[in-house]
Amino acid sequence: MGLFGRKRIYIEKYNFPSVIDKLSIAFETLRDEYIFGSLSQLKREGVDVSKISRDIIPGSELEDVLKGFQLTSLMGIAWKYIKDTRDQLEFDRSLSLSLNAEKGSRAWNYRDRYTDCQGDMDALAKALSVDVHRAIGFPEPRVEFLIQFQGGAILLIGLCQVATYTACGDERMARNLKQRMGMP
Repeated sequence: MGLFGRKRIYIEKYNFPSVIDKLSIAFETLRDEYIFGSLSQLKREGVDVSKISRDIIPGSELEDVLKGFQLTSLMGIAWKYIKDTRDQLEFDRSLSLSLNAEKGSRAWNYRDRYTDCQGDMDALAKALSVDVHRAIGFPEPRVEFLIQFQGGAILLIGLCQVATYTACGDERMARNLKQRMGMP
């Protein structure tokens, strides 16, 4: 039993492939939505985004930036659902491998960069904003792009966490987080 009599949900090693598959699919969708939504908002604000692709090219720096960010935003949550520390590390390695973000890769290096933010959401969002801006070619007006990417990063963190709760089978926590984010 967990705190206040609530039964604690745990995922076992045999559940890892299913959870990882769910996260991989959700994260790909969230990466696309983050870029599309950010560029669409900038366009509504009158910023010329016509020369910027809304597609994330597989293996691109932009994709690796976002993968590193997503891996950073979920680990603390995912690990709560895994009892054994060794299994936590195995889950981490397996998920990273599934996302082509294994140790030594560019995505892994971005993950390390974001881990250095030590959970500070504003610092994490700012770091992502700068990296996305660079990865898409330093478009102008710089300040507007950075503001939009930073604001979207806060939402992306929350959505990655919702996806993690859902993949781990904790619909209650996913709903609670969505409500705190003002989502239906």
